[in-house]
Amino acid sequence: MNRHPATGTALALATLLLAGPAGADSLAERMDASTVRVICFSKEGNVGAGSGFVVGRGDFVVTNHHVIACTEAGGEAVVLLDAERRDTVPAQVKASDENRDLAVLQLSRPSGRPAVDFATLATLEKHDPVTAVGFPGAADNSEGGNLSDPSHSGGLISRINPPPTNPELPRLVQTDAAINPGSSGGPLFDDAGRVVGINTLKALTAVPSVGADGHSMEFQRVPLGEGIGWAVASDEILPFLDRLGIPYEASRHRPGVLARLWSREPLILTLLGLLAAALTAVTLAGTRRGLSLVKDGVTRAIARSRPPRARRAVLRGLTGPYAGLTMPLGGQPLAIGRDPALVQVVLPPSAERISKRHALISYDAGRGVFRLEDCRSANGTFVGEARTALAVPPGQPRELKPGQRFFLASPEIAFEVDLE
Repeated sequence: MNRHPATGTALALATLLLAGPAGADSLAERMDASTVRVICFSKEGNVGAGSGFVVGRGDFVVTNHHVIACTEAGGEAVVLLDAERRDTVPAQVKASDENRDLAVLQLSRPSGRPAVDFATLATLEKHDPVTAVGFPGAADNSEGGNLSDPSHSGGLISRINPPPTNPELPRLVQTDAAINPGSSGGPLFDDAGRVVGINTLKALTAVPSVGADGHSMEFQRVPLGEGIGWAVASDEILPFLDRLGIPYEASRHRPGVLARLWSREPLILTLLGLLAAALTAVTLAGTRRGLSLVKDGVTRAIARSRPPRARRAVLRGLTGPYAGLTMPLGGQPLAIGRDPALVQVVLPPSAERISKRHALISYDAGRGVFRLEDCRSANGTFVGEARTALAVPPGQPRELKPGQRFFLASPEIAFEVDLE
C-alpha cells in the first residue's frame, strides 16, 4: 500500500508525542536557573542566608532587605552560584527599602544566569497556582543536599491584599505555598513562569522553652498557622528597576491557555501544531479543492512570515483635558505646558500647577524607547502611579517603555506612552 508523505510525517510526530514530553522540566529548570542563594557575613562573624533572583542582564539580583541587612553595619553580601565549585560573587547593595523589605544587589561580575520575567497584580486572581522557589534552611540539613539547588513549593493565591493605608508599606499577596526561613527574597512564580511576588513572610510566633542547661529560657519561632505566607507584589520592585535603569519584561495581562502551555511545554505545542498540519494535509491532498486549500494556506503562511508593519508610537491622555485622546509621537520632542507659544500640547490657564513649558516627550525608534524630560517645572514630572511615583530629575531625560505612565504635578493630568 502506498503511503502519502504527509502520513509518514504525522506518524513520526505522533511517535514523538507518545514517547513523552522531552521538555517537561524546562519551566522548572528556568525557575532554578534564575534563583540564587544570598549570604550576608556580618562584621562580628555571623552568617545570614536567604534567597534572591536574577534580573537585568544577569548582573543584578533582587532579594529582601532583611536578608542583606548586615551590610548596613559594615557586613558583606555575596551570591552563591555553584556550591560544588565554591563559586560566589560579591554583591553591592544598589537600592534598598526596609519598609517594603526589598533590595537590589549589583554583582561584581555577570552571573551567566537568565533574568526572570515579571507579571503584575493585574494578571493575578484568587486561587491561581503559584510556585515559591528558594533555599529554606531546613532543607540544607537533608543528606546529599546541594546548597545551590533551590527547593520548589507549590500552592495557590489565597488572597490579594488591598493597598495598605500607609503608602510606605508594600502591597502583599497571600499564598499557601510553604515559605520558610531561608526562602526570604526568593521568587514566587505563576504557572507561566513569571515572577508575581517576592517571598518575604510566614505567620510565626515565639514559643518559650527551657534551655539545655535546665534553667535558662529560650524562644523558638514556630508556625502560627499552616499554609499562611506572604509575598511582596512584583509591582513594588519595578519602580526600583526603573530608577536604576535595569531592563526587564513585565506582563500586565493574564496569559491565555496556549500561552501557558507554551511557557511549560513549547516542544509539545510545536509538535501538536505540526501534527495537525500534517493530518490536515493528508485529508485535503487527495482532492482538487483540497490541493487548492493547501496552496492558499502556504501562501498565507508566507505572508504572515514577512516582517510586521512597524507600530506607531503614541501619547495617550489618561486624565485631565486630554483624557481619551491619542497623539502621535516621533523623534522630535512634543512639548507639554500652558504657553501656546512654547508647547504643542496646550493645557488651560486654570491648570495653575503646570508650568508654561512643563515637559518634553519623544520616541526613539532606533532603541524602541520613549524619552521624558522635565523642563525644570515648578511642581515636577513623575513616572508611575501616584503611590509609587518617581520624580524625573529636571533636565535629565528618563527612558520609558511602552505602557508606562507619567503625570505632571499631580495625577489629575496623566498620560501613557504606547505603541499601536
